[in-house]
Amino acid sequence: MDRSQSKHLLLIADPNPENTDVLKTILTPDYDILVAVDAEETIRLASSADPPGLILLDEMMPAADLSGVCEKLKSEKSTRDIPIVLLAEPTTEDTEAKGFELGAADYLTKPFKRSVVRARIRTHLELKRYRENFENDEDIQEDRDIEDTYRLLVENARDGIAIIHDFIVKYANPAFSKMTGLSGKELIGAHLKKFISEEEFIKNTTRYSERISGINLPRIYKSKVIHSDGYTVDVELNVCVVPYGSSLAALVFMRDIREEEAWKYLT
Repeated sequence: MDRSQSKHLLLIADPNPENTDVLKTILTPDYDILVAVDAEETIRLASSADPPGLILLDEMMPAADLSGVCEKLKSEKSTRDIPIVLLAEPTTEDTEAKGFELGAADYLTKPFKRSVVRARIRTHLELKRYRENFENDEDIQEDRDIEDTYRLLVENARDGIAIIHDFIVKYANPAFSKMTGLSGKELIGAHLKKFISEEEFIKNTTRYSERISGINLPRIYKSKVIHSDGYTVDVELNVCVVPYGSSLAALVFMRDIREEEAWKYLT
């Protein structure tokens, strides 16, 4: 089916019909929905000729099945780029890290909040669309209009986004500026220690060095930044290692945990 003229297709992989019913109620007005109740059916539907744009995968699936589904989907060319969002009980950092290690792009905690579910899914589908455009069509990469659209997406993102090379900020979007209390002009060229403590600097740079050396660490973890007004902001960092000229840099996504907690209670 050509989905360019229809709704996005989502796959809910959850053996619990109560969870499935709640999610279908939230999502059916805007998306077409498939439901799988076990690992085998999840893989079959994800690998079909009309694959889903995103998979909502319940973490309460037996551990071996959950791991097997994620590994299978991420190993196949036809399914490896489908975002997986875990459906989780209220989580600890350890359980969140486990999900990200399996290849999940994000997680939704129960009980589900309509506004959070819709916002997260919309964000991941948009990111998937832009990624496919830039990876699959060289002409699109050179198209200024598309580049401008992508730039607007980054500039208006709720998460802070920055590129850091040799401990120096090379780019920071407005959300990153807001979380640090520093203007874009103050951030560009600034050292990390301008907005993180010595302790956090050591922790983050050590973790980054270990990632570069090949140690398998979760990309997402908790940290703290120091606002220019002097107070501390608890944040969740998602750090990717990316090419930067002839070397490497850190592409950092930063989410204000306080804002995230407040977002969960929106209806």
